[in-house]
Amino acid sequence: NLSDDCGASGGVTVTFTATDDCSNTATSSATFTIEDTTDPSVDTQAQDQTVECDGAGNTAQLQAWLDSNGGAIATDDCSNVTWSNNFTALSDDCGATGSATVIFTATDDCGNSSTTTATFTIEDTTDPSIDSPAVNATVDCDGAGNAAELQAWLDNNGGAIATDICGDVTWTNDYNDNLSDDCGASGGVTVTFTATDDCSNT
Repeated sequence: NLSDDCGASGGVTVTFTATDDCSNTATSSATFTIEDTTDPSVDTQAQDQTVECDGAGNTAQLQAWLDSNGGAIATDDCSNVTWSNNFTALSDDCGATGSATVIFTATDDCGNSSTTTATFTIEDTTDPSIDSPAVNATVDCDGAGNAAELQAWLDNNGGAIATDICGDVTWTNDYNDNLSDDCGASGGVTVTFTATDDCSNT
């Protein structure tokens, strides 16, 4: 029997005995050793994965990617392979997006190891949702440009409401301080209100 070392390695010390025809003997001992100094073979490298932001860290997709070692496959001739990785956190990018470059390590029973590296990325390519569109406003002329009512309408984005699952929304508009010159002090203007998320989707 060989000793039961790591994996399928082991050793045995054998005494060889030389005996002559008159039964005189001499001995010599030596050891046969099976060792494992070979790193596991990474047969399939870890693969990058990019997912669309869900606003909550995409935790299920991230965990599934980590649990699958980024899709990497490793084998070892002498033992099983155990996987580990160095993931700590995602980078803090725009909105709830981010990324992490992870080193996956395959280690055999004798402590030999190989690595493969891949990146998990959460991106936001989705525009904000206009849940309520801007609505027209008509006011009775006050002879002074109805400045307060106009400003209130602009500040309220014409009553428009927008949401985004991956971050906050910032409103802007293209009003240029000019109403059309209609009769008397009346007039009108068409304004485009723009909702922009933290990742610049509009």
